[in-house]
Amino acid sequence: MKKIEIPEAWPVDEWHGFRRHHFTVDGFHAWIVEPKSTPADDGRWSWCTVWPDAFVDRVGIELLLSNGYHHGHIDAFSTRANPKGIEAMGHFQDMMVSMGLAPKANLIGMSWGGYFSLRYAEENPQRIAAIYLDAPVCNAADPHPSAAERVAEIAACYGLTVEQLKTSPLNPLNRLEVLVNAKIPMLCATGETDQSVDVNTNINLVEARMKELGYILPIVRRPYWGHHPHGFDDPAPLLKFHNDAH
Repeated sequence: MKKIEIPEAWPVDEWHGFRRHHFTVDGFHAWIVEPKSTPADDGRWSWCTVWPDAFVDRVGIELLLSNGYHHGHIDAFSTRANPKGIEAMGHFQDMMVSMGLAPKANLIGMSWGGYFSLRYAEENPQRIAAIYLDAPVCNAADPHPSAAERVAEIAACYGLTVEQLKTSPLNPLNRLEVLVNAKIPMLCATGETDQSVDVNTNINLVEARMKELGYILPIVRRPYWGHHPHGFDDPAPLLKFHNDAH
């Protein structure tokens, strides 16, 4: 069994019935949660990039923790995944690996978390085992009216105009070939009537562009379903998806 060494000095609390350890990376709050069961021999771990307390049971995190995965998070949301944020996320992964966890992470990206997951994976494809996206933000220059505030926040954090974001390599839509070439396993779930993150200006564009690159993105499309709830009544298929990546 691989030994995971978490510093004893880090503050500890209980998170959804599991033991959680708190620390900081580049000034951002971060944490790691221990599995209740025997840790997986290969040190596998999952990483919810944004909204770590949302729908924990439905997106399979509790199931992963009960099957030997560690689980982590760094709160770099204020950066909107700009280069500074991506750098901090990389340092967070360095910290996780230094404790004995696997060099590749299983990403979980809900809503904004989808954007962070795509941004980070495109910058660090060799460090990603798999990506699960749920109602994901994918487009830094999303023209849908519901995205106006979101796009303005990204533009401000990146120091770019919306016109520049349309073609910028910092927009996840413009570097999908990185994920395809790296052959990273991906799975997505949508709510087809999502009023917060329009599927036509986000995941549908990802799907179309990846198809052009020769990759068929698996998408579970749920008609008459909005932005919430994320995940599934039975998250067992998500455990299988993550396990199959190892």
